[in-house]
Amino acid sequence: MYLTDFHTHSRCSQDAHDTMADMAAAARDRGIRHLCFTDHCDLDAFATGKPDPDCFRRLRPQLETAWAELQASRPEGLEAGLGLELGEASHDPDRAAEIAAWDALDFVIGSTHNLLDCKDFYCYPYHSLEECYALRDRYFQELIETARLPFVDVIGHIGYLRRYIAKAGYPQVRVDMESCGEQVDALLRTCLETGRGIECNCSGLRNADIGETIPGADILKRYRELGGEIITLGSDSHCVADAGAGIREGHALLQELGYRYITVFRRRKPEFIPIDA
Repeated sequence: MYLTDFHTHSRCSQDAHDTMADMAAAARDRGIRHLCFTDHCDLDAFATGKPDPDCFRRLRPQLETAWAELQASRPEGLEAGLGLELGEASHDPDRAAEIAAWDALDFVIGSTHNLLDCKDFYCYPYHSLEECYALRDRYFQELIETARLPFVDVIGHIGYLRRYIAKAGYPQVRVDMESCGEQVDALLRTCLETGRGIECNCSGLRNADIGETIPGADILKRYRELGGEIITLGSDSHCVADAGAGIREGHALLQELGYRYITVFRRRKPEFIPIDA
C-alpha cells in the first residue's frame, strides 16, 4: 500500500514541536512513502484575527534551513515534498498569491482557521447556538472564496470549526450533508469548476469530540459522486507521536467510498496514485 501524508507540520510552525528530520523518520516508521511538509503561513494572527504582514518573511528562512537539513538525513524509502498550509488566503488574495508563487513549493493547502476580523476558531469566544450557526455560514462562504483562488491546490480540513465548536458546548452544530448539504454542494461544485481538490484530514480520528475524518465520510462520498478525483490524505500532525497517524484508516475509507486514486503533488502538479497500489 502506497501511503501518502500531505499535511504535516515541523517546528517551523509555531504550534508544532519537532524537526522535519524527526517528523520524516517517524512518518516512515508508520509506513508513509510520500510525505509533504505543510507548515503554517497564516495571513492573520491567530489570537487576534488581524493581518500578519510578516508571516512569510519569518517563515521562509526557517523552511529553507529545515529543508536543507532534511535532505542530509531523509530516511531511505521516503519521498519528501515542501508545501505550505496557507491560511486565510481569501482575506488578502494578492499577498497570498505572492507567497504561493515561491518556486520551492510542491503543494499549497488553502485553509480557513479564522473568519475575517475574527480570532482563530480554537480561541473564539462562542456565545450562543445561533452565533455558531452564523459562523458556520460565514465559514462556508470563505471556503468558497478560497476555492476560487488559482494558486490553491486543495481546500484543507473542510469542517475545521467543528473541533472547537463542539468543545465549546455546541456539538449539534455539525458539518455534514444532512445539516448543511446545500452549502457543502456549493463548495464542492466550486472546487470542481476551478480545478481545486479537497483534503481528507485524518486528525479527527484522534479527536474524541469528532471521531471521524475532516470532512466526514458523507462529504467525501458526495465529492466522489460529483466527479471529484483530486484528493489528498493528511495526518495534520504537529509532533512525532502523530506523524502519519490515521493515514492508513483514511486510505481505507477512501477506497471503500469508491475512490480510484490518491493525489500527490510535485512542483504544484497533481499526480494520481492508484489507491490499490
